[in-house]
Amino acid sequence: MVHDMELAVARRETIVTHAEGQSKMDKKAVTRTDFRHRQMELRKKIRDVHKANEECTKTISELEETQKLMSSSLLEKQEKLSMMQADSDTLEADLRRLVALKRQNLSEIVALQTRLKHLQAVIDGRYVFLFRSKKSLLMEHRRLNDRLGLLSTILTQVQDEHPQFQEALSKVTQKIASKLEPT
Repeated sequence: MVHDMELAVARRETIVTHAEGQSKMDKKAVTRTDFRHRQMELRKKIRDVHKANEECTKTISELEETQKLMSSSLLEKQEKLSMMQADSDTLEADLRRLVALKRQNLSEIVALQTRLKHLQAVIDGRYVFLFRSKKSLLMEHRRLNDRLGLLSTILTQVQDEHPQFQEALSKVTQKIASKLEPT
């Protein structure tokens, strides 16, 4: 039995050796011509890779330069936009101020036209007194004085209760006090 096993192992080794010899024979032997041909192909591929690398480097440089130009152009446009926004803000403020001035002027024109109309009526002799008698005029003065007195009292009370408004209301109170006639 041991002998049979030794024969089996020896046979197996023979088969393996035979198979290795067969595979070596199947492989093509590299000749000098094949080697040079392969070397030339590799050199050509290396040249192509170098050429492609140079083109890529050139393209990258061009793109970087374009990026720098775009960046500077963008900065200039942002500065221009900022200046235009500042100008726009200034113009809007001027417009608001001019609109307010226009309203004020229109109010003054209307007031002056009304005054002119009344003065023209006086010149033409068409002016009609609101109070035709001294007694009705005196009664109207008293009524207005009473009303001013009431307003003065209310303003004084507001100033006492709310001292934070005292400065703003002091001018109004003084004006009313100057208009009040002693009774």
